[in-house]
Amino acid sequence: MRRRLSSILLMVALVWAFPATGCSGKSAGPPVSPPDACKQSDGPTADTVRQSIASVPVVVPGSSWVEIARGHTRNCRLYWVQIIPTIADQSTPQQLLFFDRNTALGSPTPNAKPYIRVLPPGQGTVTVEYQWRVGSDPECCPTGSGAVRFQIGPDGRLKALGPIPHQ
Repeated sequence: MRRRLSSILLMVALVWAFPATGCSGKSAGPPVSPPDACKQSDGPTADTVRQSIASVPVVVPGSSWVEIARGHTRNCRLYWVQIIPTIADQSTPQQLLFFDRNTALGSPTPNAKPYIRVLPPGQGTVTVEYQWRVGSDPECCPTGSGAVRFQIGPDGRLKALGPIPHQ
């Protein structure tokens, strides 16, 4: 009995002292993102964003566009701003606006689209997931999905690295 208790206590102590680390000896926790090295001056000014938003045609009568999210690539060059009408529901079309630092690059799609999600950034690319309703999908739960990466091309314009889904 004493030997069994000693074995159990030893196992508990080992588990506590050496948490699950896998074969590499490193923690099995989620990867840590590097700290954001971009400065506010690297991105578009408030005036540049305001002018870009004002240039987007309103899709919902009686509303205006409002920013709901923004981000940038890890190299601090390609910035994006996501906008949505002030009168909106789950399936209201949204728009993404891109910037090369403080230069407006416009939107990758001529028309606003619902169900847009920007995924974690790459070094010089932004990945956008587009979703759409298929058949009798309810508004909350579109099942169509596709993603495309965007970067700044050699000509300084926004470049899609693949077809934009569901055009």
